[in-house]
Amino acid sequence: MKFLTTYTQKGLLSIALLMAMSSCEVTDLDINTDPNKPLSAALNLLLAPAELGALNIGVVGINSSSTTYSPGNFRTVSDNASGFTGIMNSADSYGLDNNTYNGTWNTYYRNLQNVEQILRVTTDGKNPYYRGIALAMKAYAMGNMVDMFGDVPYSKAWQGNVDGSDRNVAFDKDSEIYEDLLKLCDQAVAEFGKAQAVAVSGDVIGGGSAATWIRLAKTIKLRLLMNSRKGRATGNAELKAAFDAGGYITTSAQDFYYQYSKQLSPQDDRHPWAISTYNAGNGFTYINHQMMGEMILNKDPRFGMYFFRQTDKVLDAGNPTDRGTIPYGGTYIPTRPAFLAEYKRVFYNDKQDPTADDIKFLAGIFGRDRGDNTGAPADGTLRTVPGAYPAGGLYGGREIPAKALTGSRDGAGGNGIWPLIMSWNVKFYQVEAILDGTGVTGDARALFETAMREQIASVVKFAQAADTKTPTPAAADVTAYVNAWLALYDAAPTNQGKLNTVAKQIWFCSWGQGQEIWNLMRRTGYPVQGPFKQFSTGIQSPILKPGRQYALRLPYPAQEGNLNSNAAKYVSDIIFDRDPVFWDKVKVKWEF
Repeated sequence: MKFLTTYTQKGLLSIALLMAMSSCEVTDLDINTDPNKPLSAALNLLLAPAELGALNIGVVGINSSSTTYSPGNFRTVSDNASGFTGIMNSADSYGLDNNTYNGTWNTYYRNLQNVEQILRVTTDGKNPYYRGIALAMKAYAMGNMVDMFGDVPYSKAWQGNVDGSDRNVAFDKDSEIYEDLLKLCDQAVAEFGKAQAVAVSGDVIGGGSAATWIRLAKTIKLRLLMNSRKGRATGNAELKAAFDAGGYITTSAQDFYYQYSKQLSPQDDRHPWAISTYNAGNGFTYINHQMMGEMILNKDPRFGMYFFRQTDKVLDAGNPTDRGTIPYGGTYIPTRPAFLAEYKRVFYNDKQDPTADDIKFLAGIFGRDRGDNTGAPADGTLRTVPGAYPAGGLYGGREIPAKALTGSRDGAGGNGIWPLIMSWNVKFYQVEAILDGTGVTGDARALFETAMREQIASVVKFAQAADTKTPTPAAADVTAYVNAWLALYDAAPTNQGKLNTVAKQIWFCSWGQGQEIWNLMRRTGYPVQGPFKQFSTGIQSPILKPGRQYALRLPYPAQEGNLNSNAAKYVSDIIFDRDPVFWDKVKVKWEF
């Protein structure tokens, strides 16, 4: 549909005068064209928003109530995925419905239009690098969309402005979309093998480098093959071929991530977690006790970089005000008998009780147990919040006193990152593939150790960039931590047991990377349920029985069902905790 442009009164008067003075018919006025609003843009102007749209929408999702492009809004899906997997309290009781992700769906298709426009105008072969970038970004973003929802509009999508196109867009099968996405990755590599006459500009990810984009396209393909290996007849063979061929991300210098800045205007470009936390009001959800508590018991060197403590006050269950703030069931870390017994054993070899300073430190570990869906009191100034990594917040280790955040950024710059596909992710992919019997070869134990060390080093690097108070962990402490996990790995009697151990470490590594751990759990079923204690290789069961089972996909949005007749059956017939996407053969279930 074309829309009549709006003219000023002065413009309308000029047109009237021209018509009065001339006896000729005025037939060449294109009143449907506004020179200030061109129908297409130059490739270099399209590229940056196309890349950012594909990354933010495809990976992190958007707040369901928002319709504007703002990095601060792109957090719902990632946070919910962290909730599904027991890291945060967000959606960890699976209270989802067909209105939860309306905004995610709508904004995804709108913002990927820039990628589609690049593909439309590069069919002449004159700009292969631009086309290759668009192909790789489409494969990455669309892969995430399929992983989230399953069947979605694809082959007939993004044609709303094409005359004669059907607005009731058909849905493509998720497995068929994946087959095409794998081809897009290969096509992207081929495009970068061609000559690009004019240097690429506007490339905020790869700087116009063909080598960077070839490596990224191959890594995206590897990720797609990892997810789909159990849902495709040739999945394992193709995965092995991709690993054998190489050319994917292998070093931290090649990491794929989005770097936020300290910029506040004209658009706030800080990390979404920093925006919600280090401004007045602290709108961040609860971090689950298991992750924080086990990192303390495990002497994890990343603890102070992941989390910032707001309080050192121990709440009194005998005080009515405090009692209303203590998490459900008295599951409060500084007064939790089982945790304090573990703390006493780990730090004092059972020779003394935790000290007063210990208890004050533990008071700052204020979150919730998994599945605590009770009402939230006014405890925003007590909750543990994201720290220097990946949010660009503040370092919160034991040596730093707790401080209640009051807003106005509280000294936090917000220049954090979204880790998308890091070198340690790829090494964990290979470990999983080796242990899960795909035919992929390599030394799984050595790769496990390297992946842990790379992830810890990455956390330190980005945390120190965000907060200069972040110390470098002692090499001996890092080695002791890594060796403890290698001992757990060695003690597991089977490859599946070893894979579960690796998956639990990946769980700790996935702070800020919800989509990856959700995909892993759906691919493998690991980590399994297990107790909350030192070096546990399981995830705590929900403390309250959820109303639904584990989220195997996201529920289809009601808005799409109302507007698109082809979507109605998906909204009504697909149940998110019953019906998995095509590659999920595990169908995770929790025992309650």
